[in-house]
Amino acid sequence: MNKKLMTYLDEVFSPYEDLHVVRELKEELSSDLQEKWSDLKNQGYNDETAYSMTVDSIGDISEIIESISSKTIELKQMVGRDFSKIDLRDSDLKQVEVHEGKFNKSAMDGSDFSGSDLTNSSFQSSDLRNITFDGSNLTGAKLIKSALSGASFQRCVLNYTDFSYSDLSGICFANHTFEGTIFDKAGLKGTSFKNAVFRNVSFRHSYDVKKADFDGATMDKLTYAVLKGSKANLKNVTVI
Repeated sequence: MNKKLMTYLDEVFSPYEDLHVVRELKEELSSDLQEKWSDLKNQGYNDETAYSMTVDSIGDISEIIESISSKTIELKQMVGRDFSKIDLRDSDLKQVEVHEGKFNKSAMDGSDFSGSDLTNSSFQSSDLRNITFDGSNLTGAKLIKSALSGASFQRCVLNYTDFSYSDLSGICFANHTFEGTIFDKAGLKGTSFKNAVFRNVSFRHSYDVKKADFDGATMDKLTYAVLKGSKANLKNVTVI
């Protein structure tokens, strides 16, 4: 690639190199600019003129980057950061590491946290509809009083996670292992716990427990007793 163009892009993008989405933008833009510069050279323009015309053709890159970085934030290796009351809808947050982060009252509809470590983070009273947590570590996380319709939790670590007061209707937790997880006063209509394993899990005053699916689940005696008292269907459950 033209060295002057490469230097220009390096200078503009250097403050944002930690953002995965911005790195992708830089790679795509590098290819487009090289093609534009080559076309101008073939039209007979000298190097300097071709460079100026190429740069002018894309406008203010910094504005483009800012618009992306303000919405799609890669929060790698951050501890205790506060992202409460922020619009993070449809954000690419895959493989981030945020311990004890705060996402309270944030709009996160459609965002993707796949493969992330969100240990002890808080998502209280947040819009988590259609969010993806697949493969994430949510140990000790608090998803309290949050909207979770359409959320995906495949292959998650959910030990000591607190879902109190959240509506988990229709959510699939099949094949998960729960230890110390809290579902107090959570809505469980149509929630699937098929083949799940429960150890010291709390279902105090959960709603629609009778309409949750525990087929093939394995659980300790105390968890079993609480669910039985709530009239859950435990016909095909193994007690340990």
